[in-house]
Amino acid sequence: MKKEKVFKVKNYPHFDNKKNNYRKYIPYVINKESVEKHPFFPFIHYTDKRRKYNGEECQYKEREIYYASHIDRYIYQYYSYLLNERYNRKVKKLGLNRAVIAYRTNLHKSNIHFAHEVMMYLKEQKEAFLIVSDFSNFFDTLNHEYLKQNIKYVLEKDRIPIDLYKVLKNVCKFSYIKLEDILKEINIEEKELSKINRFFEIKEFRKIKKKLLNNNKEDFGIAQGSPISAVLSNIYMIKFDSLINNLITSHNGIYRRYSDDIFIAIPNIEQGKQICNQIRILVNSIPNLKLSEKKTKYFVKCNAGIAELNKENLEIINKNAKINYLGFSYDGNKIKIIEKTVSKFYTKMYARVKTINRYSNKLNRNIGRRKIYKQYSHLGANTKKIKEGNFLSYVNRAKNIFKEDAEFDRQVRNAWKNLNKRLDNVNSKRGE
Repeated sequence: MKKEKVFKVKNYPHFDNKKNNYRKYIPYVINKESVEKHPFFPFIHYTDKRRKYNGEECQYKEREIYYASHIDRYIYQYYSYLLNERYNRKVKKLGLNRAVIAYRTNLHKSNIHFAHEVMMYLKEQKEAFLIVSDFSNFFDTLNHEYLKQNIKYVLEKDRIPIDLYKVLKNVCKFSYIKLEDILKEINIEEKELSKINRFFEIKEFRKIKKKLLNNNKEDFGIAQGSPISAVLSNIYMIKFDSLINNLITSHNGIYRRYSDDIFIAIPNIEQGKQICNQIRILVNSIPNLKLSEKKTKYFVKCNAGIAELNKENLEIINKNAKINYLGFSYDGNKIKIIEKTVSKFYTKMYARVKTINRYSNKLNRNIGRRKIYKQYSHLGANTKKIKEGNFLSYVNRAKNIFKEDAEFDRQVRNAWKNLNKRLDNVNSKRGE
């Protein structure tokens, strides 16, 4: 076990003290008897709202996030590691290693690689029938009993071990306290959280717990945001993935699932249309699994183009459509980074330039140049580390993987010119 990869330190305040030296707690975390008796803290809950742009319209996507106390997080991380090891072995046996691509610990690939594989498959096909969809309220609806059955299936055991059962119980029948209620109780704003080490001493916490505690009393739903929720979602889907993958590959097609997003391609349009009903039957066979009507779309590739189909009769409704997949788009001819992603890069850059210009003119000297060049130009893109660099680093990585099959340079070729064009040169103005 490579502990550095299993345990990740976080510095947010919670109901226990911050525990930055994870090595100190490893003996406790990996001890089954300790975990069986461990008193888990409630999760802290907040609603994550993220802006999504659909053309000119701005929409918000909400996710209910639950984050664990520091010692609990180490336990969830360790048991996530254990389950991932068994899950990875099982999907290899089932021939699903390339089909399920989210939250995997053994693939060592990025979304760029996954998108490249799908796009190259589409480019090779003279014709294809395509389905793009996702599942509604995925984490919030996972059935507890069905999840337990699948865990036993993955572990190849008749019973779930007591220590693991204790962990599962706290993720399924989880308790939580809302962050907004905590902030009201201690009378601070969210931006001041970095100053706090811990919410409440233990005696005070017990009083607050009686007052503010909430519980998931349903027989479905897991705490999204915990370190173990990702592998549990994969385990929940393992039998579905196997059934769908067998169906699609029997028609020489490909099936890919990334968390709650699915992509299906079959290199025969008529065969693709015929198996749509079989796919619906398989979806309905899994407890609480439901495809999003709004986001389910059907396409065909033919005559070097992509056409979108009507959901009811599968007739063409748009001859000039695009397939969007993991940040890339394909129109049957060109592969690009999704336009709204590039647009978001420029919008953020211009907003940052506006702020820098305002302060530069106010102070009558150029400021912030080094930082903005690092964030939005090729000067900050020259790094081999994936977690460093900027958006142009991402473009460079994509270009190296897709090679001549895409024209990403064209989408950002004016970044340097536009950045310098909009930056006010206060020194030159002063000298005039």
